[in-house]
Amino acid sequence: MTVAQAILDRYRILGEPATFPLGGVYSGFDPFADRAISLYEVAPGHAGFRPGLLVEDVREGARVSHPNLLPALAEIPSQTGPSYLVTATAKGVRLDMLATDKGLTAQGALHIMRIMANLLEYCWKSGIKGCGFGTKSIYVAPEGIRFASIAESRLLARAAGRELNGRAGDITDFSEILAATIELCRRAGNSCDQVEAVDKALREHGFLAARNLLNGIADTADDKDEEGRKTLTRLDAGDFLFKEGDPSDDTFFVLESGLVQVLKADPSGNEMFLDLTQPGQLIGEMAVIDRLPRMATVRAIEPCQLLIIRGTVFRSRLAKTEKVAMMLIETLSRRLRQRADEITSLKSALGGNR
Repeated sequence: MTVAQAILDRYRILGEPATFPLGGVYSGFDPFADRAISLYEVAPGHAGFRPGLLVEDVREGARVSHPNLLPALAEIPSQTGPSYLVTATAKGVRLDMLATDKGLTAQGALHIMRIMANLLEYCWKSGIKGCGFGTKSIYVAPEGIRFASIAESRLLARAAGRELNGRAGDITDFSEILAATIELCRRAGNSCDQVEAVDKALREHGFLAARNLLNGIADTADDKDEEGRKTLTRLDAGDFLFKEGDPSDDTFFVLESGLVQVLKADPSGNEMFLDLTQPGQLIGEMAVIDRLPRMATVRAIEPCQLLIIRGTVFRSRLAKTEKVAMMLIETLSRRLRQRADEITSLKSALGGNR
């Protein structure tokens, strides 16, 4: 097959296509996004595959913005010509190609299954079922675990002749990948008692029990790890934690004891009081979201102790547990309400809407 001119104009195709049951798959480069891509060319009229399904998969997958899913888009040059799926190329080794001599540690296997369990739950809550995840759609790298997009995963599943049976099919895929990780652990000579416990929970009590067990194991390990890495700082009354305009350094803080005030300079340089932060509340959390300079000054009004949290640690925890996400949402919501009340009071003082 020949790659359509519109595709050639958009992407740089490198070499000849590799074999693919539904057509061919090219390696390439996206100069606009500055990233490597894989381009699947699906032959027209291929038995059992309607090109429109590919477009639907991409649109459906676009509703899921989970960070562990690689992005994808579809290109349909004509109703009678080939269909194209373009997806980012993952760094790392595909799970089905992982060397058995290196295999997996138990922690590596648990990490893969935990991500997949939470990813499936995320997709189901978004109304997406029958994701088609398999050993060919999981990539293992030092930077972390990544899953192929839903569109690519479904395409690979169809190419392998696998049926996409909604949620039941997703659980079957989960079970098969779990079995593959156990086998990789065994072949590498690693203990896999905890992974086998997850498999037993899945078989005897269902997916939810397996997912809860995976997250429970992760929470225990994370709590022990974070206790060892906990960094504290102390302030005396009058000390500044940071000042407006300071670099964020991708860090924020949790106030453990004491009180601090949040201040902001007006156009004349005078300090305006914005907020009083009490123990248990977050300080400077916007730094791990937009990574811009500090938008306000924070000063202790009595001796304080604060927990320092790095953005990398926070984002990792955010991807694993809803508790951290809810804490951030509650903090931002509280501050948004405060600002809305202040605006209302200001308008009232000025004599209504202006």
